[in-house]
Amino acid sequence: MRTKKQIIKNLGISLWAIVSYHVMAVFIYLLGCLVWTEDVVNEHYFMVDAWMCAVLLLLFSCWLHRAYQKQPPIEPDAESERAVYHKLPILALGLGGISILWLTFASTVMQNIPFITNSMERFDTTWSTIDNEAYIWVLLSVVVIGPIVEELLFRGLVFNYLEHIKTGWFPILVSGIAFGVWHGELVQVVYAAFMGIALGIIYSKTHSLKATIIIHVLNNFLSTLPPALDTDLVKAVIFYASLVMIIPTVILLVRMSPKSQKKQQVEPV
Repeated sequence: MRTKKQIIKNLGISLWAIVSYHVMAVFIYLLGCLVWTEDVVNEHYFMVDAWMCAVLLLLFSCWLHRAYQKQPPIEPDAESERAVYHKLPILALGLGGISILWLTFASTVMQNIPFITNSMERFDTTWSTIDNEAYIWVLLSVVVIGPIVEELLFRGLVFNYLEHIKTGWFPILVSGIAFGVWHGELVQVVYAAFMGIALGIIYSKTHSLKATIIIHVLNNFLSTLPPALDTDLVKAVIFYASLVMIIPTVILLVRMSPKSQKKQQVEPV
């Protein structure tokens, strides 16, 4: 049983892990402004972010290794891990479909709500700059290194620190909601929180960072295609496939979700 001191310690380390990302982001930004200029840094957001993610990848990998030595995580369920691999594309598409539904709902049904409209405008402005930079930086920042760093942080560190406090839904919901809030922009917070909870369910079932990283990478790749694939036809196929996979994804997540607390407490006779 965890003591109050251990609980506070694990909660504090989880919070510091998240804060450390932002501390490093500010440091890299200021360093970039010293090397170049503020305008250059702002114009090359994805390049700077890619370098920041590379630094954080090293930092969080070392942190994760040390943390697992002190508090070993639950061993990966090899059978569950193998069973989920052929479902990863379905889950990646389905989670993308849920994001599409939310953003469509926010931009149409909720368009008369000022703070939602302002958030959508800021969100669109941020992603409209994606075509201004070489795709290699977008690929590294958004599709490859970024998702790996986020999985090391939220499922590797935060989830496992929380799971040492209490198993079941607690680490799934807290790490998932934290993942959503961490994204900052309101309209992004909603679907990111759902995705964080979904990834938490999958990680809770398999305890495989490899599985959540693959889903995260696929999801981000489908929304930031390379120029050769960024055509109306390909985007239409992804759009409809994502919507079709929503129901299978929800079914899979329900099946993988932890049993109710009451059932968990029932011991075999």
